[in-house]
Amino acid sequence: MALAELYAQYNRVWIPDNKEVWQSAEITKSYKAGDRFLHVQLEDGTELNYPVDPAPLPPLRNPDILVGENDLTALSYLHEPAVLHNLKIRFVESKLIYTYSGIILVAINPYKELPIYGDAIIHAYSGQNMGDMDPHIFAVAEEAYKQMARNNKNQSIIVSGESGAGKTVSARYTMRYFATVSKSSSNAHVEDKVLASNPITEAVGNAKTTRNDNSSRFGKYTEISFDQSYQIIGANMRTYLLEKSRVVFQSENERNYHIFYQLCASAMQPEYEHLKLGNAEEFNYTRMGGSTVIEGVDDRANMVETQKTFALLGLKGDFQMDVFKMLAAILHLGNVEIAAVGDERSSISMEDKHLRIFCELLDLNCDKMARWLCHRKIVTTSETVIKPMTRAQAVNARDALAKKIYSHLFDFIVERINQALQFPGKKHTFIGVLDIYGFETFDVNSFEQFCINYANEKLQQQFNLHVFKLEQEEYMKEDIPWTLIDFYDNQPVIDLIEAKMGILELLDEECLLPHGKDENWLQKLYNNFVNKNTLFEKPRMSNTSFIIQHFADKVEYKCEGFLEKNRDTVHEVLIEILKESKFHLCANFFQDSPVSVSPFSSSINIKSARPVLKSPNKQLRTTVGTKFRNSLSLLMVTLNATTPHYVRCIKPNDEKLPFEFDSKRVAQQLRACGVLETIRISAQSYPSRWTYIEFFSRYSILMTQQELSINDKKQICKIVLQRLIQDHNQYQFGRTKIFFRAGQVAYLEKLRSDKLRHACILIQKCVRGWLQRKKFLSMRKAVVTVQQYFRGQRTVRQAVTARNLKETWAAIIIQKYCRGYLVRRLCQLIHVAAVTIQAYTRGFLARKKYQKMREEQKAVILQKYARAWLARRRFQNIRRFVLNIQLSYRVQQLQKKIEEQSRENHGLLERLTSLASAHMNDVDTIQKLESELEKLAAQKRTYDEKGKKYREDSEQKILKLENQNKELQEQKETLEIKLQEKTEEMKEKMDDLTQQLFNDVQKEENQRMILEKNFQNQKQDYEKEIELLKGEIKILKEEKTQLQQQIQQEIIIQDGLKMEVGQLTKQAQKIPELQKEIELLQTQKLDVEKQAHSQKRELREKMSEVTKQLLESYDFEDVRSRLSTEDLEHLNEDGELWFAYEGLKKATRVMESHFQSQKEIYEKEIEGLNFKVEHLSQDINHLQKLFREENDINDGIRLEVSRLTSENLVIPDLKQQVAELENQKLDLENRLQEQTVKLKEMSNRLHYELERDRTHRRTTEAQNEVDTKENESLKGTTQGTEGLSNGLMQDEVQDEVQSKIKQVTTRLAVENMDLEEKLDMKDRIIKKLEDQIKTLTKTIEKAETHVPTVPKEYIGMMEYKKEDEERIIQNLILAIKSSQEHTRDLNLLSSWSSTKSI
Repeated sequence: MALAELYAQYNRVWIPDNKEVWQSAEITKSYKAGDRFLHVQLEDGTELNYPVDPAPLPPLRNPDILVGENDLTALSYLHEPAVLHNLKIRFVESKLIYTYSGIILVAINPYKELPIYGDAIIHAYSGQNMGDMDPHIFAVAEEAYKQMARNNKNQSIIVSGESGAGKTVSARYTMRYFATVSKSSSNAHVEDKVLASNPITEAVGNAKTTRNDNSSRFGKYTEISFDQSYQIIGANMRTYLLEKSRVVFQSENERNYHIFYQLCASAMQPEYEHLKLGNAEEFNYTRMGGSTVIEGVDDRANMVETQKTFALLGLKGDFQMDVFKMLAAILHLGNVEIAAVGDERSSISMEDKHLRIFCELLDLNCDKMARWLCHRKIVTTSETVIKPMTRAQAVNARDALAKKIYSHLFDFIVERINQALQFPGKKHTFIGVLDIYGFETFDVNSFEQFCINYANEKLQQQFNLHVFKLEQEEYMKEDIPWTLIDFYDNQPVIDLIEAKMGILELLDEECLLPHGKDENWLQKLYNNFVNKNTLFEKPRMSNTSFIIQHFADKVEYKCEGFLEKNRDTVHEVLIEILKESKFHLCANFFQDSPVSVSPFSSSINIKSARPVLKSPNKQLRTTVGTKFRNSLSLLMVTLNATTPHYVRCIKPNDEKLPFEFDSKRVAQQLRACGVLETIRISAQSYPSRWTYIEFFSRYSILMTQQELSINDKKQICKIVLQRLIQDHNQYQFGRTKIFFRAGQVAYLEKLRSDKLRHACILIQKCVRGWLQRKKFLSMRKAVVTVQQYFRGQRTVRQAVTARNLKETWAAIIIQKYCRGYLVRRLCQLIHVAAVTIQAYTRGFLARKKYQKMREEQKAVILQKYARAWLARRRFQNIRRFVLNIQLSYRVQQLQKKIEEQSRENHGLLERLTSLASAHMNDVDTIQKLESELEKLAAQKRTYDEKGKKYREDSEQKILKLENQNKELQEQKETLEIKLQEKTEEMKEKMDDLTQQLFNDVQKEENQRMILEKNFQNQKQDYEKEIELLKGEIKILKEEKTQLQQQIQQEIIIQDGLKMEVGQLTKQAQKIPELQKEIELLQTQKLDVEKQAHSQKRELREKMSEVTKQLLESYDFEDVRSRLSTEDLEHLNEDGELWFAYEGLKKATRVMESHFQSQKEIYEKEIEGLNFKVEHLSQDINHLQKLFREENDINDGIRLEVSRLTSENLVIPDLKQQVAELENQKLDLENRLQEQTVKLKEMSNRLHYELERDRTHRRTTEAQNEVDTKENESLKGTTQGTEGLSNGLMQDEVQDEVQSKIKQVTTRLAVENMDLEEKLDMKDRIIKKLEDQIKTLTKTIEKAETHVPTVPKEYIGMMEYKKEDEERIIQNLILAIKSSQEHTRDLNLLSSWSSTKSI
């Protein structure tokens, strides 16, 4: 049948409507092929001419018999308006909230308590097939339970929908159904415990939102385990993506999690007084949304209910009080006041009441907590820096700590619930109930919505594959030839999110960077996916968002906060403070390797031989996105291993009004949850399916008498269909069903209604004739009766006597008794016959029932033994399979641990080898020093003999030292002169290079002389900016002069010190030691000079290579012609030449964005601008050449800058080394001064004793001989004491020198290690940057090679026009000024490269 024939008069169609989405209309004139309008009449009586010539015909409306069907797939016309109308009729008029859509149960939230969930309803649905009774959540649960028992296969019930659609309630009713139907006979009350887990998880995981008063803010998958008799033995719960941000922030008219308000409502009770809580209005974390009370909800009563459920699960008062202490601590932490101290610091008062309560509840150190909430510790390889935080950063750290504590508490509660629901036996099968968030799109979408929609993409893919599989199984079962059905595959969207170099991987990569930002990550997304992936778009009016085309709708995500939420980090110092808590629950939350209490965890613990150092890098932790992706993949594996059953919850309106149906909102949710997708898949094949008996009973009116005479009803149906529908592709005959394509059932209904209409007309004709005849006969009978009555009255009056009256009375009495006798006799006969029949029938039924009972008993015995044998066989196979899996898994785990240990051992061996080499070097140095000490000891022995000679030679050696000092000063002056010459040479080379670059730029400026006229008004602004930059340069020059002055001052100080050394050498007696020190200084200076000469040679070679590359790569005349003298002067004055060329890249980006916005406007004017094609194409080629040359110039300048900066860094390093040597020299000289002072004191004492001896000698002249002897002995003792003092001083100095040498060697070794680590890190960063530069250059080359030759001037995505040159150059100059910010990064890179070369 042709499609146009269905659009006949009196048929009804659906017309699009802005308010109701679709509106019903009746066709007033039959449609013919070629008509441009379809004449229809709306339900309100308005006539409408619906255009159909360019547009398709409107969808047809189903017959009234199909309206209100239990299953949407039974509709003849399967499309969106038919689904909406059927749901609306059932929901609004029939007050039915459940409807099937194939394998999906559509549940609409009535926002009203309905009496359809009692125990009587549960028992009514128990044991029934899914289609035997009205749609219900209990029917889905019963179907899952029956399939589990029949097939011994695990089942899953997936409940999804928007917030406020009733997901949590639906999941709760399914669990209640299983608990009621499969109640065990034991006294463990496992079913009650399973149901008791719901109030606890709702208290800690649900909250009030603008859409729902009890919205689940996490995903939950509950596995209800059954034994072999299919009775509940336990359960296990898995959670996904808790909304932690709600702990510290709630939007308007929203609340925090219910447990906080329940705790505040019970704060006045005596058992909670130690928590020091109050009203919810007193805490920042509970009053933020401005709605602390839910209408009709008693938080205090709910608290009592929560405590009862805790007790029912075996979690007693101590556990509950620990949990409440953690919750109260979170509330007090939110009230801690953080004050700003200036712009860069913040502080917390030690008198803060809430901070003290927080520390008391968790048993923490209050001083440490107050300090580290306002400071952070930055640990590097060489040092640890403590950095103060601003008030905003401190508030963020406080909120992050609160979220971390609540997340650990939530996981801990779920883990304890799972422990309470554990079962001792073995799980036979399970039914999983998944209560997960539906597709979400808000005005502002962030990381949470991204993860939620990613999860729904995975669930939608699993759902599509399952529906497609069931459809094919149905065709194969009925022996219907089928072709591949085209359905929406969302694998490209999933690849965009989770594939290699996808959105999540790029997000994790950016999180690993120490200075990663949301903007950098978004720019990577733009570079990788814009114009390369059709599912990813960049918003036109925003540079901070991106758009993804999901299966339901386009969603715009704002990148702000993605990195922070994905990292989910808390400062390590705060974690360490919480680890030190004496409150066991808090301390256990933050242990590095907490003891697993799960029964499924491994019991093998492997410890390393020595403690492993914990890396301070927080970014090495697993990100939230990675964890969510892994948990989602495990969920998909679980769902794919089970038989799924789907429940789609729909929110009928946003005002929460009972039985109000908003068509727009419902249509949006139907598109998002996949109901329309299943209907579309069904509509592409054979959506209408009738059994042969149903078809025969429904359409027997269309059959002829000859066809009805056939005994086979299946054959009759085939003959009738072949006669009524000529196109055999519109239907297929299966084994038990007839499959119709869309619209064929409506056509048969039209034929049936036409036949009934003709039959009704015939019946009406006959009935109306019969009624008229009956009316005539009744009137005639009434007339005859009236006539008879009047005639009888007349005859009675004429012949009435007493005898006639007596005879008639006697006859009546005789008739009465005769009739009574006959009736009694007949009743007795009937009674006897009925009793005999009942006796025979009851005996027959009793014998039949007895025989059936015997047969059933034998069959039951056979089934018992057969099932027992099959169960034992299945159990043995499963046990063998599980053991193999366990062995393989354990082997893999042991191999991984062995590999990790081998890696650790390898690292330890490397460290040991490095330490051993360092130890050997230290031993060598110690041996050398010992040998030197032995030499010095030998010299000490000769000091006594050569004392007189030293006094004579001292003057000569002092003269030699003075000469040597003069020579050293001359050498130092020569070194300084050489350094100055080197710096002047470097400056000259820089000037030469800048002059060459200026000449190149002048070539470019000659070509832009035409554009200077348009920029005269803007020169003043630019000159102001240049003056500011000049001021900055002057400040830098002043700093440079100050540094030079400091160097001169240090030189002057050194000269003064040298003078002092000259004076001290006259009095010192340790000339050999000074000679050795001077020789060491000379050798060090020689080494420095050698290093400087070698570095100068390398720098000269590098500079020669750079100049050669620049001279070979650039066309100087062309560049000179493109720049004016004025711009050259500005660039020369400010030193911004390389900044200008660095900004050219940004200028190209600005030009791209500018021309991309104008692309759409200029495409409309293509027809009028064809005559300019040749001229514009030539200009485009010329501009492309210029851009390539400019990019080459930028690369060369970048290399040159890096080399120049490396050369500049060499000079301060040399100065630093000289300064260190001089400082060492000063230390030694100070020590020498101290030694000389001591020697002076000893010499003074000796002189005093000599004078006393002389005076005594004068008085006692008689004892001259004795005195002379005593004087000689005293002189000997003085000489000995002087020698001893000299030896002691030498020993002390040698010990000090030895200790100092050891300290220097250790310090140098540590610095070498730190430098090697820094160099490795810098090499990695440079490699990453080089890879990124390579990828960027490749993309630029691809973009340049793939430029299409269109009749309009485009550069990649840019459109060039002479009229827009003024605006382009403005953006270019702004980009040049803004590029100064990026010079720091260039300097860092150059310094890294220089250190690497050094």
